[in-house]
Amino acid sequence: MSPEDLYRFRWLDHVRLSPEGERVAYQVGWADAEARENRGAIVVQGLSGGSEPVAVAGSDHRCHFPEWSPDGQQLAFLGRCGTRDQLFAVSAEGEQCTQLTELPDGVTAPRWSPDGRHIAFLARQLSEPEGVVDDPRPPESPNQTRRPPVVRATARLDYKRDGTGFLDGRRPHLFVVEPKTGGLRPLTDGAWSVEGFDWAPDGRTLAVTGNADPDADLRRESHLHLVGLDGARHALVRSMKISEPAWSPAGDLIAFLAPTGDASGLHERVWVVPSGGGQPRCLTLGLDRACDGDVLSDMRAGHSARLLWSEAGDRLFFQAGGPGAAELCSVDLDGVLRTELAASRRTVYGFDVRRGRVAACISDPTSPGEVVVVEAGGERRLTDANPWLGDRFVAVPERQEFVAEDGLPIEGWLMRPADHDSSRRHPLILEVHGGPHAQYGWTFFHEFQVLAGMGFLVLFVNPRGSDGYGESFKRSVVRDWGGADYRDLMGALDQLIARTGFVDEDRLGVAGGSYGGYMTNWMIGQSDRFAAAVAMRSISNLVSDYAQHDIVPWAREELGAPPWESLDELWRRSPIRYADRIRTPLLLLHSEMDLRCPISQAEELFGALRLLGREVAMVRFPGESHDLSRSGRPDRRVERLRRIADWFARHLLAGEEMAPASEPESASTP
Repeated sequence: MSPEDLYRFRWLDHVRLSPEGERVAYQVGWADAEARENRGAIVVQGLSGGSEPVAVAGSDHRCHFPEWSPDGQQLAFLGRCGTRDQLFAVSAEGEQCTQLTELPDGVTAPRWSPDGRHIAFLARQLSEPEGVVDDPRPPESPNQTRRPPVVRATARLDYKRDGTGFLDGRRPHLFVVEPKTGGLRPLTDGAWSVEGFDWAPDGRTLAVTGNADPDADLRRESHLHLVGLDGARHALVRSMKISEPAWSPAGDLIAFLAPTGDASGLHERVWVVPSGGGQPRCLTLGLDRACDGDVLSDMRAGHSARLLWSEAGDRLFFQAGGPGAAELCSVDLDGVLRTELAASRRTVYGFDVRRGRVAACISDPTSPGEVVVVEAGGERRLTDANPWLGDRFVAVPERQEFVAEDGLPIEGWLMRPADHDSSRRHPLILEVHGGPHAQYGWTFFHEFQVLAGMGFLVLFVNPRGSDGYGESFKRSVVRDWGGADYRDLMGALDQLIARTGFVDEDRLGVAGGSYGGYMTNWMIGQSDRFAAAVAMRSISNLVSDYAQHDIVPWAREELGAPPWESLDELWRRSPIRYADRIRTPLLLLHSEMDLRCPISQAEELFGALRLLGREVAMVRFPGESHDLSRSGRPDRRVERLRRIADWFARHLLAGEEMAPASEPESASTP
């Protein structure tokens, strides 16, 4: 596979069953090479035999996020207008498409009221006028929503958000629109951000998550509020990190996801609270798995968490993280758990449940994602989004088991190139995931396929700190970055080399993004065994990074006390402290509008290594966020892959003949 194959992919997501359960809607996305934009369409497909998919909404830009009306006659969706998404409604047959909003900063997350009279959504509005002095001139072009302000002023830490940019005093709030009349009004306002919501069954109240406290920027709490159509609001649950509110069909309970405390690395769990007030009750305390499970991929951005009631109101459905996978599970009100759609070397990244049917988006290592339907007759695949992959070599990961120095089992995967010959030694690239509380696993990864197609062995590992292996495993990296996690990765590499005998130890590469970029920087400062490295959206200095990014309260939970309280601890675990030890040629890739890992982190290490006379290069991507590799402008995503491939080709391939393989310790592969 090549970087340019990005333009051939079709990405399926956001699957939704119609109210009667006989049709399914989903979004199809693709990258337009000529326009250098991401496109999308809304597809509806009947579930009876022989039904053909019908695109009911598509544009020159992007249509996505379909949501059925309660009567099944219409779909609300988001369509790109200029540089922002606006809200539309279209008939289920693709006729009578109506634009319902024209807001300068766009809209997100539409959801119909149960009576079909309203559609609620989130949109940014000016909430802190004293902090912003807008430029009064009109936009310079139709593709610019507004000019940058004359000045930005803030007294809070949460003035920016990766993927959104600078908020400029405009925070996401809850709005409702009446599709029949076009009447639109806000339900919340003020200097706080609404993060999620759900309708009460009576259509008169909404459960809303967000933190309206004056010092909300200092904590990661998100409270549960009740908001009426008249805008009246009161807090139902405080002092928790609440997300994904879901109102029960009977209206007596509100479910939500939240960890059991405020420490980093705790699992998201399923809770319920009486809608009239009372103490929340956790339904999944006995499940040592995250209830917002996901597996990293470069095929999609964001997180696919969802919490959904059964129509009878007796169960809640969610995605549970497991070793290298995410599957669909459910729990009843007594805490009894059930697996609805098992992982089986694949990953569920979206689902819906209606009238005894399950529709899900599923990816595996050979497919970016398809829609499947599960009913009484079993499971069947509804789509074939990427048949062209049949004409490409697609490397299939082989599961590997490793043992950490303290006896802890560590899971990983090895991809072999198409021309793999066990009697010869091959160059290998070790990939390190971000998070650190994310995980690799049974899903498709374009970057890995490109490297395998070039002739590299690709090893990816879930060291301690990864999701999927229990809360204790997940939390064991907190305040210990560069410790046991580093030794897990190096130990896995050593064991693979000894086990197989076909890894060329003189041609080892390492790469990673975000926390994986931190670890890449760290590894080459601790060891000279790598012949090339690529650090993407990385961190190099935990001291300077501590309060620079858009999630500052997270740093105290994950990394410990701030620099003025514990400078030595942060500095000791900062890769840049060991810059003078780095001899590995390093490529730094970074987005200029990355607000999660600011580009200054790449600049610091680039400058240090350049002053030291080491081989280092930095590539900057204008206007892109932390999610460049997953949702950035297509040509920049392709260029990113080209740069990675070229760097490793130059330093690890270089026209050398492959040496004969050594005798492996064991011929068996776990």
